[in-house]
Amino acid sequence: MLGLLTTILLSACGETTLTPTPSPATPAEVTGASSTKIKVVSTISVVADFVKNIGGNRVELYDIIQPGVDAHSYEPTSDDSKYLATAQIIFANGLNLEAWLDKTIKNSGTKGQLVLVSEGIKLLSKADDSDFKDGDPHIWHSTVNAKKMVDSIAAGLGKVDPAGKEAYLANAKAYNIQIDEAYQKAKAQIESIPPERRKLVTNHEAFTYFADQFGLEIVGSVIPSFDSTAEPSAAELSELVKKIKAEKVPAIFTENTINPKLAEQIGKEAGVKIFSNLYGDGLGEQGSAGDTYLKMIVANATNIANGLK
Repeated sequence: MLGLLTTILLSACGETTLTPTPSPATPAEVTGASSTKIKVVSTISVVADFVKNIGGNRVELYDIIQPGVDAHSYEPTSDDSKYLATAQIIFANGLNLEAWLDKTIKNSGTKGQLVLVSEGIKLLSKADDSDFKDGDPHIWHSTVNAKKMVDSIAAGLGKVDPAGKEAYLANAKAYNIQIDEAYQKAKAQIESIPPERRKLVTNHEAFTYFADQFGLEIVGSVIPSFDSTAEPSAAELSELVKKIKAEKVPAIFTENTINPKLAEQIGKEAGVKIFSNLYGDGLGEQGSAGDTYLKMIVANATNIANGLK
């Protein structure tokens, strides 16, 4: 088995991650921007979706990492620096998800306020992921965390735009109710899975918060890291196959921004089916089942339920 998995690793790991060329929407395309709007930059698509719902037509938004693009392997562009330079406020996830952020902000010369929406959130971690000492950066996969992120965005916008403070707070309150409704829909999906089959294997370790909130056991990941660009060893892959068989895991779930080839090979070796695609590092592209946060949470739960029943 080890020899086979070594071959798999050599053939697939070199193209583990798909990184489509981003074509960021301009602020005008996002919000019908005018010179009176608050200039906002977000770093990832989930945060951008929150900003749109909270800021409404008071903000001019530029989102750096577009839906369908892997956050871990993203390389900033000259456009990113240009919009950062004129931003009044920048919303970032933090926790080393955007490893390029500090340098890019410094080089842009921006005077904009930086808000890390992960501040104040209880983090989940693993002892052996040295690149993420603070914990798993994929915090939005818990709806409890998502609501805190929304509140951070509303507070940040209110500081740079005091005239809109009450509107931002009202929008956040209304949107958080929608997040609660999405949670209930997702919960119903997960509860339809027989308890003994609530075992999760994904492309990489992006779903610790989701599993913690919804009562799933994470058996392992094809890439045993919070970073989707990490390369598993043949020994790690062999061990994962053994665990999948021993735990009788029904399926492996691929993710929308990661090449599924290695997961598919592991699925064949372990004799389990593959379900695609979970939305791990960001939202899905326009028109997909996960093109907003509210849809993404329900879509992930539905896909997991369909794979584990």
